[in-house]
Amino acid sequence: MINQKHVERLFDCLDQSATLIYSTYKMPYIEGLIKTCENIMAHAVEDQFESINSDLKSYIDDIIDIDFEKEEIRKAFQYACLKGFKHGQISNQMMTPETLGVFISYLINKLYHQPVSSIIDPVVGTGNLLTSIANQMKDSPRLIGVDVDPMFVQLASALFDMLAYGDQVFCQDTLTFHYPPVELLVGDLSTIDIDMVYKILRHHSQNLVEGGFMIAVVDQAVVDQARLLDEAKSMQGFWHLFGLVQLPQDLFKVGSKSLMMLQKPGAMVTKPTRFLWLELPSFQDQEVFKNVINQLNHWFSNTEFYKLGAEKI
Repeated sequence: MINQKHVERLFDCLDQSATLIYSTYKMPYIEGLIKTCENIMAHAVEDQFESINSDLKSYIDDIIDIDFEKEEIRKAFQYACLKGFKHGQISNQMMTPETLGVFISYLINKLYHQPVSSIIDPVVGTGNLLTSIANQMKDSPRLIGVDVDPMFVQLASALFDMLAYGDQVFCQDTLTFHYPPVELLVGDLSTIDIDMVYKILRHHSQNLVEGGFMIAVVDQAVVDQARLLDEAKSMQGFWHLFGLVQLPQDLFKVGSKSLMMLQKPGAMVTKPTRFLWLELPSFQDQEVFKNVINQLNHWFSNTEFYKLGAEKI
Protein backbone atom coordinates (compact mmCIF):
# COMPACT_ATOMS: atom_id res chain seq x y z
CA MET A 1 0.00 0.00 0.00
CA ILE A 2 1.25 3.45 -0.94
CA ASN A 3 2.45 5.64 1.93
CA GLN A 4 1.73 9.20 0.85
CA LYS A 5 4.30 10.55 3.29
CA HIS A 6 6.96 8.49 1.52
CA VAL A 7 5.88 9.99 -1.81
CA GLU A 8 6.12 13.49 -0.33
CA ARG A 9 9.54 12.83 1.23
CA LEU A 10 11.00 11.56 -2.02
CA PHE A 11 9.43 14.38 -4.04
CA ASP A 12 10.90 16.92 -1.62
CA CYS A 13 14.35 15.39 -2.12
CA LEU A 14 14.03 15.45 -5.91
CA ASP A 15 12.49 18.91 -5.99
CA GLN A 16 14.81 20.60 -3.50
CA SER A 17 17.87 19.14 -5.21
CA ALA A 18 16.78 20.08 -8.74
CA THR A 19 15.77 23.56 -7.58
CA LEU A 20 19.10 24.15 -5.80
CA ILE A 21 21.07 22.94 -8.83
CA TYR A 22 19.08 25.30 -11.04
CA SER A 23 19.51 28.32 -8.75
CA THR A 24 23.23 27.70 -8.33
CA TYR A 25 24.31 26.55 -11.78
CA LYS A 26 21.35 27.58 -13.98
CA MET A 27 21.01 23.96 -15.04
CA PRO A 28 17.42 23.31 -16.24
CA TYR A 29 15.19 21.70 -13.60
CA ILE A 30 14.74 18.53 -15.68
CA GLU A 31 18.51 18.06 -15.97
CA GLY A 32 18.86 18.66 -12.24
CA LEU A 33 16.19 16.03 -11.63
CA ILE A 34 18.10 13.49 -13.71
CA LYS A 35 21.35 14.31 -11.87
CA THR A 36 19.55 13.95 -8.54
CA CYS A 37 18.35 10.46 -9.46
CA GLU A 38 21.92 9.53 -10.38
CA ASN A 39 23.15 10.89 -7.03
CA ILE A 40 20.51 8.93 -5.11
CA MET A 41 21.42 5.68 -6.87
CA ALA A 42 25.15 6.31 -6.29
CA HIS A 43 24.60 7.36 -2.63
CA ALA A 44 26.95 10.22 -3.44
CA VAL A 45 27.00 13.67 -5.04
CA GLU A 46 28.86 14.30 -8.29
CA ASP A 47 32.04 16.39 -8.08
CA GLN A 48 30.59 19.05 -10.40
CA PHE A 49 28.29 20.14 -7.54
CA GLU A 50 31.12 20.73 -5.06
CA SER A 51 29.86 24.13 -3.88
CA ILE A 52 26.47 22.70 -2.80
CA ASN A 53 27.65 19.18 -2.00
CA SER A 54 26.67 19.25 1.67
CA ASP A 55 23.13 20.46 0.94
CA LEU A 56 22.54 17.90 -1.80
CA LYS A 57 23.96 15.15 0.41
CA SER A 58 21.63 16.15 3.26
CA TYR A 59 18.58 15.84 0.96
CA ILE A 60 19.67 12.31 0.00
CA ASP A 61 20.46 11.36 3.61
CA ASP A 62 16.91 12.37 4.55
CA ILE A 63 15.38 9.59 2.39
CA ILE A 64 18.15 7.00 2.08
CA ASP A 65 16.86 4.75 4.89
CA ILE A 66 13.25 4.65 3.63
CA ASP A 67 12.16 1.39 2.01
CA PHE A 68 10.13 2.84 -0.86
CA GLU A 69 7.46 0.90 -2.75
CA LYS A 70 7.87 1.11 -6.52
CA GLU A 71 4.65 3.08 -6.93
CA GLU A 72 5.83 5.60 -4.34
CA ILE A 73 8.97 6.18 -6.40
CA ARG A 74 7.05 6.47 -9.67
CA LYS A 75 4.54 8.93 -8.23
CA ALA A 76 7.21 11.17 -6.68
CA PHE A 77 9.16 11.13 -9.94
CA GLN A 78 6.02 11.93 -11.94
CA TYR A 79 5.26 14.94 -9.73
CA ALA A 80 8.83 16.19 -10.19
CA CYS A 81 8.57 15.71 -13.97
CA LEU A 82 5.34 17.72 -14.04
CA LYS A 83 7.04 20.57 -12.15
CA GLY A 84 10.01 20.32 -14.51
CA PHE A 85 7.75 20.49 -17.56
CA LYS A 86 6.09 23.60 -16.18
CA HIS A 87 9.51 25.08 -15.42
CA GLY A 88 10.72 24.34 -18.95
CA GLN A 89 7.40 25.28 -20.60
CA ILE A 90 6.96 21.74 -21.94
CA SER A 91 3.45 20.41 -22.54
CA ASN A 92 2.39 17.91 -19.89
CA GLN A 93 0.15 16.18 -22.46
CA MET A 94 3.17 13.90 -22.86
CA MET A 95 2.36 12.42 -19.42
CA THR A 96 -0.24 9.66 -19.56
CA PRO A 97 -2.78 9.78 -16.67
CA GLU A 98 -1.65 7.24 -14.07
CA THR A 99 -5.11 5.68 -13.61
CA LEU A 100 -4.74 4.31 -17.14
CA GLY A 101 -1.83 2.15 -16.00
CA VAL A 102 -4.05 0.40 -13.46
CA PHE A 103 -6.83 -0.19 -16.01
CA ILE A 104 -4.42 -1.45 -18.68
CA SER A 105 -2.94 -3.84 -16.10
CA TYR A 106 -6.44 -5.20 -15.52
CA LEU A 107 -6.84 -5.77 -19.28
CA ILE A 108 -3.45 -7.50 -19.49
CA ASN A 109 -4.50 -9.97 -16.78
CA LYS A 110 -7.58 -10.79 -18.86
CA LEU A 111 -5.75 -11.03 -22.20
CA TYR A 112 -2.88 -13.29 -21.12
CA HIS A 113 -2.92 -16.79 -19.65
CA GLN A 114 0.58 -16.37 -18.19
CA PRO A 115 2.45 -13.49 -16.52
CA VAL A 116 3.91 -11.12 -19.11
CA SER A 117 7.71 -11.33 -19.03
CA SER A 118 8.68 -8.57 -21.51
CA ILE A 119 7.16 -5.28 -22.69
CA ILE A 120 8.18 -2.68 -25.27
CA ASP A 121 6.90 0.89 -25.26
CA PRO A 122 7.70 2.31 -28.72
CA VAL A 123 7.20 5.93 -27.57
CA VAL A 124 8.27 5.65 -23.94
CA GLY A 125 8.39 9.35 -23.02
CA THR A 126 9.17 9.68 -19.31
CA GLY A 127 8.42 5.98 -18.75
CA ASN A 128 5.39 6.79 -16.61
CA LEU A 129 2.85 4.60 -18.45
CA LEU A 130 5.20 1.65 -18.86
CA THR A 131 6.35 1.60 -15.24
CA SER A 132 2.84 2.18 -13.86
CA ILE A 133 1.78 -1.00 -15.68
CA ALA A 134 4.86 -2.98 -14.63
CA ASN A 135 4.44 -1.91 -11.00
CA GLN A 136 1.04 -3.64 -10.91
CA MET A 137 2.54 -7.01 -11.87
CA LYS A 138 3.58 -9.62 -9.31
CA ASP A 139 6.66 -10.64 -11.30
CA SER A 140 8.77 -7.76 -12.63
CA PRO A 141 8.83 -7.90 -16.44
CA ARG A 142 11.73 -6.87 -18.65
CA LEU A 143 11.02 -3.33 -19.87
CA ILE A 144 12.24 -1.83 -23.12
CA GLY A 145 11.60 1.79 -24.06
CA VAL A 146 12.23 3.74 -27.27
CA ASP A 147 12.07 7.48 -27.84
CA VAL A 148 13.61 9.89 -30.31
CA ASP A 149 13.88 12.75 -27.78
CA PRO A 150 17.12 12.59 -25.72
CA MET A 151 15.47 14.38 -22.79
CA PHE A 152 12.73 11.76 -22.51
CA VAL A 153 15.26 8.97 -22.88
CA GLN A 154 17.27 10.40 -19.97
CA LEU A 155 14.12 10.75 -17.83
CA ALA A 156 12.91 7.23 -18.60
CA SER A 157 16.41 5.86 -17.96
CA ALA A 158 16.52 7.61 -14.58
CA LEU A 159 13.11 6.19 -13.62
CA PHE A 160 14.03 2.68 -14.82
CA ASP A 161 17.17 2.87 -12.68
CA MET A 162 15.31 4.08 -9.61
CA LEU A 163 12.83 1.20 -10.00
CA ALA A 164 15.47 -1.44 -10.81
CA TYR A 165 14.03 -2.12 -14.27
CA GLY A 166 17.41 -2.11 -16.01
CA ASP A 167 18.77 0.18 -18.69
CA GLN A 168 16.94 -0.84 -21.85
CA VAL A 169 15.94 2.64 -23.02
CA PHE A 170 16.99 3.46 -26.58
CA CYS A 171 17.32 6.88 -28.20
CA GLN A 172 16.31 6.39 -31.81
CA ASP A 173 13.54 6.70 -34.37
CA THR A 174 10.99 4.09 -33.30
CA LEU A 175 10.50 3.03 -36.94
CA THR A 176 14.13 1.85 -37.06
CA PHE A 177 13.93 -0.13 -33.81
CA HIS A 178 14.27 -3.91 -33.92
CA TYR A 179 14.30 -6.22 -30.91
CA PRO A 180 13.85 -9.95 -30.23
CA PRO A 181 10.06 -10.44 -30.03
CA VAL A 182 8.50 -9.57 -26.67
CA GLU A 183 5.12 -10.59 -25.26
CA LEU A 184 3.43 -7.19 -25.04
CA LEU A 185 3.55 -3.74 -26.62
CA VAL A 186 2.05 -0.72 -24.87
CA GLY A 187 2.25 2.96 -25.70
CA ASP A 188 0.58 6.35 -25.61
CA LEU A 189 0.29 7.32 -29.28
CA SER A 190 -2.38 9.95 -28.68
CA THR A 191 -0.19 12.98 -29.44
CA ILE A 192 1.20 11.49 -32.64
CA ASP A 193 0.06 12.17 -36.23
CA ILE A 194 -2.51 9.61 -37.42
CA ASP A 195 -0.42 8.33 -40.34
CA MET A 196 2.56 7.90 -37.99
CA VAL A 197 0.41 5.93 -35.54
CA TYR A 198 -0.38 3.32 -38.15
CA LYS A 199 3.24 3.20 -39.30
CA ILE A 200 4.29 2.49 -35.69
CA LEU A 201 1.68 -0.25 -35.39
CA ARG A 202 2.84 -1.95 -38.58
CA HIS A 203 6.54 -1.67 -37.79
CA HIS A 204 6.40 -2.94 -34.22
CA SER A 205 4.34 -6.00 -35.08
CA GLN A 206 7.67 -7.65 -35.91
CA ASN A 207 8.88 -7.00 -32.35
CA LEU A 208 6.03 -9.05 -30.85
CA VAL A 209 5.45 -12.80 -30.53
CA GLU A 210 2.46 -14.38 -32.27
CA GLY A 211 -0.62 -14.03 -30.08
CA GLY A 212 0.82 -11.06 -28.21
CA PHE A 213 -1.07 -7.80 -27.87
CA MET A 214 -0.50 -4.14 -28.59
CA ILE A 215 -2.46 -1.85 -26.26
CA ALA A 216 -2.25 1.76 -27.43
CA VAL A 217 -3.75 5.02 -26.23
CA VAL A 218 -4.86 6.83 -29.38
CA ASP A 219 -6.64 10.03 -30.32
CA GLN A 220 -10.27 9.51 -31.25
CA ALA A 221 -9.51 10.52 -34.84
CA VAL A 222 -7.35 7.40 -35.20
CA VAL A 223 -10.38 5.18 -34.60
CA ASP A 224 -12.78 7.15 -36.78
CA GLN A 225 -14.99 4.41 -38.22
CA ALA A 226 -14.22 4.93 -41.92
CA ARG A 227 -10.47 5.30 -41.37
CA LEU A 228 -10.35 2.38 -38.96
CA LEU A 229 -12.11 0.01 -41.35
CA ASP A 230 -9.66 0.87 -44.14
CA GLU A 231 -6.64 0.51 -41.88
CA ALA A 232 -7.91 -2.75 -40.36
CA LYS A 233 -8.05 -4.29 -43.84
CA SER A 234 -4.54 -3.11 -44.74
CA MET A 235 -3.15 -4.35 -41.42
CA GLN A 236 -4.62 -7.86 -41.61
CA GLY A 237 -1.21 -9.43 -42.12
CA PHE A 238 0.14 -7.59 -39.09
CA TRP A 239 -2.78 -7.45 -36.65
CA HIS A 240 -6.26 -8.59 -35.72
CA LEU A 241 -8.29 -5.66 -34.38
CA PHE A 242 -9.39 -7.05 -31.00
CA GLY A 243 -11.20 -4.21 -29.29
CA LEU A 244 -11.69 -0.52 -28.53
CA VAL A 245 -12.34 1.18 -25.21
CA GLN A 246 -13.40 4.82 -25.33
CA LEU A 247 -11.79 6.55 -22.37
CA PRO A 248 -13.56 9.02 -20.08
CA GLN A 249 -13.33 12.64 -21.18
CA ASP A 250 -12.32 13.89 -17.74
CA LEU A 251 -8.99 12.06 -17.96
CA PHE A 252 -7.68 14.49 -20.55
CA LYS A 253 -7.44 18.24 -20.86
CA VAL A 254 -7.82 18.18 -24.65
CA GLY A 255 -9.75 15.88 -26.98
CA SER A 256 -11.20 12.40 -26.71
CA LYS A 257 -9.07 9.27 -26.62
CA SER A 258 -9.46 5.52 -26.78
CA LEU A 259 -7.56 2.35 -26.01
CA MET A 260 -6.95 0.28 -29.14
CA MET A 261 -6.26 -3.43 -28.60
CA LEU A 262 -4.60 -5.39 -31.38
CA GLN A 263 -3.48 -9.02 -31.40
CA LYS A 264 -0.70 -10.36 -33.61
CA PRO A 265 -1.92 -13.17 -35.90
CA GLY A 266 -0.35 -16.61 -35.80
CA ALA A 267 -0.95 -20.29 -36.49
CA MET A 268 -2.89 -20.79 -33.24
CA VAL A 269 -4.44 -17.31 -33.04
CA THR A 270 -8.09 -16.81 -33.86
CA LYS A 271 -10.10 -13.61 -33.79
CA PRO A 272 -12.43 -13.24 -30.78
CA THR A 273 -15.94 -14.50 -31.38
CA ARG A 274 -17.15 -11.02 -30.46
CA PHE A 275 -15.47 -7.63 -30.93
CA LEU A 276 -14.81 -5.81 -27.65
CA TRP A 277 -16.22 -2.28 -27.64
CA LEU A 278 -16.84 -0.28 -24.51
CA GLU A 279 -17.36 3.32 -23.42
CA LEU A 280 -15.63 3.68 -20.07
CA PRO A 281 -17.29 5.94 -17.47
CA SER A 282 -15.36 8.32 -15.24
CA PHE A 283 -13.01 6.61 -12.82
CA GLN A 284 -14.49 8.95 -10.19
CA ASP A 285 -17.97 7.41 -10.48
CA GLN A 286 -17.08 4.23 -8.62
CA GLU A 287 -20.51 2.57 -8.66
CA VAL A 288 -20.99 2.95 -12.41
CA PHE A 289 -17.36 2.03 -13.05
CA LYS A 290 -17.77 -1.17 -10.98
CA ASN A 291 -20.79 -2.15 -13.10
CA VAL A 292 -18.79 -1.66 -16.30
CA ILE A 293 -15.95 -3.82 -14.94
CA ASN A 294 -18.52 -6.53 -14.23
CA GLN A 295 -19.65 -6.29 -17.86
CA LEU A 296 -16.05 -6.61 -18.98
CA ASN A 297 -15.51 -9.63 -16.76
CA HIS A 298 -18.60 -11.22 -18.32
CA TRP A 299 -17.30 -10.48 -21.83
CA PHE A 300 -13.95 -12.10 -21.14
CA SER A 301 -15.58 -15.13 -19.50
CA ASN A 302 -17.93 -15.72 -22.42
CA THR A 303 -15.78 -14.90 -25.45
CA GLU A 304 -13.40 -17.31 -27.16
CA PHE A 305 -9.96 -15.97 -28.08
CA TYR A 306 -6.35 -17.10 -27.97
CA LYS A 307 -4.38 -16.31 -24.82
CA LEU A 308 -0.61 -16.47 -24.96
CA GLY A 309 0.59 -19.44 -22.97
CA ALA A 310 -2.59 -21.48 -23.39
CA GLU A 311 -4.59 -23.32 -25.99
CA LYS A 312 -7.62 -21.54 -27.40
CA ILE A 313 -9.88 -20.66 -24.48
